[in-house]
Amino acid sequence: MLGLMHPALAVALGLYLLNLAVGLAAQLRLGRFGVWHHVLYFAVSVSALAALVLAREGWLLLSLACLAYFPRARPGSWLHPALGIAGLMGYLLAVGV
Repeated sequence: MLGLMHPALAVALGLYLLNLAVGLAAQLRLGRFGVWHHVLYFAVSVSALAALVLAREGWLLLSLACLAYFPRARPGSWLHPALGIAGLMGYLLAVGV
């Protein structure tokens, strides 16, 4: 199923996974990403919206809702990684995994 996904969905999922990896690296203090993490977050949000419109996958609404709530969740709190996982679930449900 992953080979048949819409290209916009594939790009959005790839960016989301990259952002998760950057967030995990920051959480584990493997580096400081500063403004780049925010630029990537913007790209992830735009690509998720584009994938919703172009691929017409309703599960991406879950991912977009999590992305919209992220600015309210502090990076050190339990809510930050929980939103990351919930957003990933939206993508996984959209691709049918």
